[in-house]
Amino acid sequence: MQSTVPEDSQWSSPRGEMERVRLSEWARGEGISRITAYRMLRRGLLPVPFERSPTGRWYVLLPRKQIGRLGIYVRTKPGEGRISEINAQTAILSEWAAHHHLNVFTVVQEVADPVTDPLPRLERLLADRALTHILVHTPTVIGPSYRLLVAALAAQGRMIIVARQEWRVGGGRDRNTV
Repeated sequence: MQSTVPEDSQWSSPRGEMERVRLSEWARGEGISRITAYRMLRRGLLPVPFERSPTGRWYVLLPRKQIGRLGIYVRTKPGEGRISEINAQTAILSEWAAHHHLNVFTVVQEVADPVTDPLPRLERLLADRALTHILVHTPTVIGPSYRLLVAALAAQGRMIIVARQEWRVGGGRDRNTV
């Protein structure tokens, strides 16, 4: 496998710390065409390390994204049998986080109606500036103010991650939202 990663460079790190991304995908993310990226690669102007697979496909090597503290927020409306629903949601989100190699810092469970009841546990979760990511089952868990919270957290460099309901570890293709 051809590679431009020197052994003693800043990029020489265990394979687990680097993520292989196809050159065309990297170019799309950078806002340039794949042809331009390939030309940059040929001329030695590509600003990231790259390698060529035995099949001839070009990959760029990027440091894995480091995620800060992750909190899981689970909420359900009041009523009978809701504890089992909360536990099921918690299990699904914990499984989702484990599948995506994310460490969960805290799990917050709440029984309340987001339209009429206050959400004190969500408020405490949002007040914790050390939490950089909040994982929820669906946007409706947070209620009608979901979009406002997403915008407010984005301004602070934080985000809400939504794991869609149809996601399951054993269930075929990974159709999650990150």
